Amino acid sequence: MDQWGFKKWRKKLGINQVAAGEILGLSRGAVQYWESDLRPVPRAVELACQELMRRWQRRPEFGPVTLLYSDGPTSQVDSRPSGDLVLRCEPRPDNESALGRVVRLSESLNLHMPLIVDDDGTAIWSGSELLHECEDRKKRNRQTKRIKA
Repeated sequence: MDQWGFKKWRKKLGINQVAAGEILGLSRGAVQYWESDLRPVPRAVELACQELMRRWQRRPEFGPVTLLYSDGPTSQVDSRPSGDLVLRCEPRPDNESALGRVVRLSESLNLHMPLIVDDDGTAIWSGSELLHECEDRKKRNRQTKRIKA
């Protein structure tokens, strides 16, 4: 991550240099050094920024996002009459909507490769983390229904 990548990260999160330093447990001066290219951004800071970005993007209100999924495993592509893999693409206003859609789809379809991406195609939710989150939501929904009953 160079000075421009760091600044882009900070601007995308909508935070100033002071807040960036606080989030990273560092001083504003360290942030200023990196952004003025007086010192390179340490690899540990770059990794911390990536993780903080991932967490920020996973907020329920983050969006718009796109839900991508297949209704069959890629290993079955050749067994389909056309031999084509059907990849569905659904724009969603936010993560909450996309996650709710994955939960609903998983109850009626044999979902494969579900993925939630942001506007530049970066994966926000994917693989086992996405499926785990959806299973947790299903459990919470069942508990809520039991409590209301």
